[in-house]
Amino acid sequence: MGTPSEGLQRLRDAAASGVLDDVCQGLGISILVVFGSTVSPEPGGEPGDLDVAVRLHADAHSDLVDVVNALIDLTGTSNVDVLDLARAGVVARARALGPASVPLYEAESGAVALAQMAA
Repeated sequence: MGTPSEGLQRLRDAAASGVLDDVCQGLGISILVVFGSTVSPEPGGEPGDLDVAVRLHADAHSDLVDVVNALIDLTGTSNVDVLDLARAGVVARARALGPASVPLYEAESGAVALAQMAA
């Protein structure tokens, strides 16, 4: 399995190619952002995991286990932590949607910006 940094690059590549759009649509994800140490690494260290925050559509037929499994397959690393934005506390949601986060998917244009303002 790859490193969290390699996983982030694979996610970025999947976003650029449209593959991530297909995965997110299939899982019922409305927002997907990456945050944490992989996005803002500490000098001289490899991040321990890839932090991904998602919001599922209310009528999504998948759950977080499906999301985690799909992200492991897509990123090539099992060191993936998934935060459900709908269930997250205020601090976790603000950190995940903060200025250092990397939005990679939104089902509707402006969805990430609205979530950031609400956080």
